[in-house]
Amino acid sequence: MASRYPFPASPNGWFGIGACEDLAVGDVQAVRYLGRDLALFRGGDGTARVFDAHCPHFGAHLGVGGRVCGDGIACPFHGWRFDGDGALVEVPGLDRPPRAGAKAWQVCECNGRIFVWHHADDVPPSFDVIGYRQDESAWTPWRSNSYRVRVHVQDLTENIIDRSHFSTVHDMKPPVLEHFEVRFSGTSMVVDQRLSVTAVSEVGFEVSTTTTTCGPGIVAVEVSQDPIEMLTYITQTPIDDELTEVTLCFSMKRLEDEAATESISELNDKVTNLQFSQDVPIWENKIYRERPIITKVDGPVAQYRRWFRQFYSNGNELLES
Repeated sequence: MASRYPFPASPNGWFGIGACEDLAVGDVQAVRYLGRDLALFRGGDGTARVFDAHCPHFGAHLGVGGRVCGDGIACPFHGWRFDGDGALVEVPGLDRPPRAGAKAWQVCECNGRIFVWHHADDVPPSFDVIGYRQDESAWTPWRSNSYRVRVHVQDLTENIIDRSHFSTVHDMKPPVLEHFEVRFSGTSMVVDQRLSVTAVSEVGFEVSTTTTTCGPGIVAVEVSQDPIEMLTYITQTPIDDELTEVTLCFSMKRLEDEAATESISELNDKVTNLQFSQDVPIWENKIYRERPIITKVDGPVAQYRRWFRQFYSNGNELLES
């Protein structure tokens, strides 16, 4: 990735690493994201936690055979036990454990996903994950699909404002009522637009969408077409210097007609994943142009790139280069 992009593979922000429902109390998982081996577990208090994977003793992986103890975890190799904050609290055979610990990451559970806070300078979270589906019982369960793609998260989000590729890549038609507005507000970019989706109807089915980013790792696409309300929730998390894991989660507000709800949900989930897969071969084989030739149909690319630089610790240096 470093040879393709002139900036770090992992920006600063919240990044999704799994579904809440896939981690029961007492579960321990070995995961790798953000160029790190991590141990993900849910303590006896019901809280999801993430530690750096390797024990400071002899380097055993806490996520492979580690055992939940209270709100913390015990190493599978020699039984060293760490509390929920990562502090070493017990060493079998010793009255007083040495000063040691496992790095504990900031964790947030929201919208059915587990997020960790990453910052190159270990700075605490500067913004929160935006919540959706406040009344979850009114919405369908998430339909989730994950992909591992050779692309940087900055390229992924730039795709949102690239209107000119909609017709060539996704076979969309220009809407009858043109609307395209982009607003940059703090750590969020909000895009309001109208789209004519031909994957649903040959003549094109027009919808109004609001796409909101939450830092570099989260995108929410809301479609409100009375009486239909749909949400595509996307997490995009760097795995290492080459790959990014993208998870597409689709849900819609339940209609009175259950059969119609299921049919619409299934169709839109299918369309969303089809359109995503159409972009993948382009992302994986393109290069990053620092100074592309921008035309009036390309969207506010320059403004977007300046906004995104806030998520790099060396953002000011990048801005001056």
